[in-house]
Amino acid sequence: YYSSTYASGNDASDAPLRFIIIRHGERVDVMFGAGWTQRAFDASGRYHAFDPNMPPSLPHRTNWLDYDVDTPLTAKGLSQSWNVGSVLHRYNLPVTACYSSPAFRSIQTADRILEGMGRKGHVALRLELGLFECTSWYARSPINFMPDSELINGGYNIDTRYRSQMSDLRLLENEYQYYDRSKETMKKIIKLHRKTGGTVLLVAHAPSLEVLTRHLMNGQPRPERLAELAGKVDFCSMTVVERESTAKPWQFRYSLDEQANQGIWQQQLQLQHSNSAVIAPKNQSSTPAVSTAAPAPAPATPSIYQPPVTFTNYLAKPANSAQQFYLYPQQEAFPPYFVL
Repeated sequence: YYSSTYASGNDASDAPLRFIIIRHGERVDVMFGAGWTQRAFDASGRYHAFDPNMPPSLPHRTNWLDYDVDTPLTAKGLSQSWNVGSVLHRYNLPVTACYSSPAFRSIQTADRILEGMGRKGHVALRLELGLFECTSWYARSPINFMPDSELINGGYNIDTRYRSQMSDLRLLENEYQYYDRSKETMKKIIKLHRKTGGTVLLVAHAPSLEVLTRHLMNGQPRPERLAELAGKVDFCSMTVVERESTAKPWQFRYSLDEQANQGIWQQQLQLQHSNSAVIAPKNQSSTPAVSTAAPAPAPATPSIYQPPVTFTNYLAKPANSAQQFYLYPQQEAFPPYFVL
């Protein structure tokens, strides 16, 4: 598994393809505690918002107690998600297909993103089991997903013709197996879009930014640190990975603005070919060496302090601009991501 066969993300593709991978918005149980349903539902199952940050309404589900584990978004989370869609629309990144984890919070996030970019009526949600997070994290509280019928009755545009690439989930899978399942899911989704290309939105969970992209960058899985890495990802944070063709490698995007993104990549190339580049010797770890000198104050534009060995070795720090960020060298850090 840890051999080079893991790094097999470059499946055949005949058109430019881009993935926007995003964590869901702010969730109710994080803000109001695990027992929030006892306050929000009466004995007959009728919902009542008890705080301005509670969602104004919730779809009916057969067992409302399922919301305890399959939690919805807060009012802020709904607004966050709509704003993401608005920003993507403004930067001319129209989504041509959308896949969501079956978790309700991810479905809500995907729905509001599409609404924010004016695509809700044009792009149906494809519910993909393979995008759900590590199942062993739910060992004490098994999750029951909402069926398509209840989601459709709740106003969600679900693609009922789509069949999940993963037909079931292994109960109590560990983080190592979660990487493997995510890799296989990503390979199958890439294959579905190899002819048409386009911009594909994947709405899932905090660790998704890592596990869905790691193999695309020829990186090895790091299951022992996954929970720690996922903890760095805020609500509605996203990473963008794209390639021009089969012959080109996958690349992370460093700005939603195309011109700025190209400028940063020119910086990357110049630094990689600079005589002053600092790279770990071949007989040592593949992790880039980090300069011991104190970093200079953050400049007005994104700056890269040393060339990466792989682009997943950089942790993104939000800059003043909502669509750009500074990059600082970090050992075994998370993929670069945006916080809007």
